[in-house]
Amino acid sequence: MLDPQDSQDPRDPLREMFRQAAAAGQARARAVPVALIAERARRAHRRRVAVAAGAACLILAGGGVTAAALLSDTPAPVVPAVSPSADVPSPGETTSPPLSSSTAPGSPTQEGSVGDPSATTTEPPGGVTTSPP
Repeated sequence: MLDPQDSQDPRDPLREMFRQAAAAGQARARAVPVALIAERARRAHRRRVAVAAGAACLILAGGGVTAAALLSDTPAPVVPAVSPSADVPSPGETTSPPLSSSTAPGSPTQEGSVGDPSATTTEPPGGVTTSPP
């Protein structure tokens, strides 16, 4: 094992090499120009402002979308205070007599016989209907 006294020896070759390297580094070291430091600061500032502007745009867009979604809800229809009675038809309802299943346009009516050609009406190609003689 090494004695601590040996590491203090001025003739230690490793210690001497580190001292020479330190002296060479100090001789070549110089301060960074102020313009270079100012340019780095400007770039960092521009990046920060760009990030803040992007975040503000995202926040405003999200708020706009949220406001549009909340404002576009249509209100529920208003129900009448009193429900209408069952025997009065609604104004929009129309009542028509039921059609018989055996009659259709262009087919014989119930009054006429099936074989009677005078009981049928035909529509000519011009769209004008004629009655039989």
